[in-house]
Amino acid sequence: GNGSLMRTAPYSIAYADDLEAIISHSLKSSAITHADPRCQASCAIYNLILANLIRDSPPFDAAVAAYDLATKQGDAPKSEEVMDVVTSVKTGEIQGSRLENSGYVVSTLETSLYHGLTADTAEDAIVNAVNMGGDADTIGAVTGALAGARFGASSLPDRWLSEIDETEEIRDLVTTLTQL
Repeated sequence: GNGSLMRTAPYSIAYADDLEAIISHSLKSSAITHADPRCQASCAIYNLILANLIRDSPPFDAAVAAYDLATKQGDAPKSEEVMDVVTSVKTGEIQGSRLENSGYVVSTLETSLYHGLTADTAEDAIVNAVNMGGDADTIGAVTGALAGARFGASSLPDRWLSEIDETEEIRDLVTTLTQL
């Protein structure tokens, strides 16, 4: 399942400059409800990619290197399936028509990375991901975090933000996370 992937993005904000902490917290958080190695690996690599985007760094190379090192040291589970997805998105081998909209964590990661990293705007990324249907709420949330990290919070349409009663509370929480 993809539930833990949807909830772990705050670790990439709080620990953007500490890749080891991102891996550790992502794995532990996922294990609470989704202990499968594919779920844990998806959470960790996703948050590493998010942290790179937050720091305006290339999203893949440092993330893959940090996760590979953690697996070699025995600190993180291996998942060839997850790493294959990351590689296919990084190299552009994946095609939008091949994407799935299921609740399977690896599919969610692939679909979200594709939309979040190939769209021209944050709005396009999120709308395209959600319009696939299926597990649209989780895929939209995971893609939304990527799009926000890539394009910045100011890129989200005001018409969306005006519909959220807790917009200021969310901004305050992000500020708190960045100060940790």
